[in-house]
Amino acid sequence: MKQKSYLFISITCNLVFVIAFIILAYVYRDKLYQRYVSVKGTPKIVMFGNSITAQGKWVELLKRTDVLTQALPGQNTYHFLRAIDPMVIDHHPQICFVMGGINDITVGVSPDKIQNNYRQILETLVRHDIQPVVTLTLYEQNNPESRSEVSRLNQFLIEYCSKNQIDFLDINPFIADSTGLKSEYAVDKTHLNEKAYLIWAREISRLLKEKGI
Repeated sequence: MKQKSYLFISITCNLVFVIAFIILAYVYRDKLYQRYVSVKGTPKIVMFGNSITAQGKWVELLKRTDVLTQALPGQNTYHFLRAIDPMVIDHHPQICFVMGGINDITVGVSPDKIQNNYRQILETLVRHDIQPVVTLTLYEQNNPESRSEVSRLNQFLIEYCSKNQIDFLDINPFIADSTGLKSEYAVDKTHLNEKAYLIWAREISRLLKEKGI
């Protein structure tokens, strides 16, 4: 009788352990994917940005294991410049998707300074034979002042990228309207939900396919 009880307890404990492991693996799957990419070696793609980029599960979204997320929650383009060597250059990717600027705007960094930082970021990538792709800065919800500054930055980025043969993506038409980021694509006034990330990933995948990457 004791043997049956021990066997039952053992089976139950093992089952609980397996279920817990599966749940944890699912919850932290993106961290596991990113660890795999790091161990695997040089990624072809680096996603470089702030918390909006950091919250994307890019390995899963892009359905490929050669993409590394290197993002700085809460940071602005000045911090990107300081971190670009260890976070991007040292990994020698083929292509780098970069998006920033909203944190600069929020804390009142001047448009000229943001533009100059962005210019240096893109020049650094090109100088190291890494193809930059700019994702235009996203609008926030119901913030006319922020929207005006985002539009000004994006106009600079469009003109700079066009002049220097740099690709850019604009997902604002898909997820924003005249008031800013649509609530159906937002988790708060700035950050995106899963539906928005699927649209962003779709546009990235389209561009990668065009480039044969």
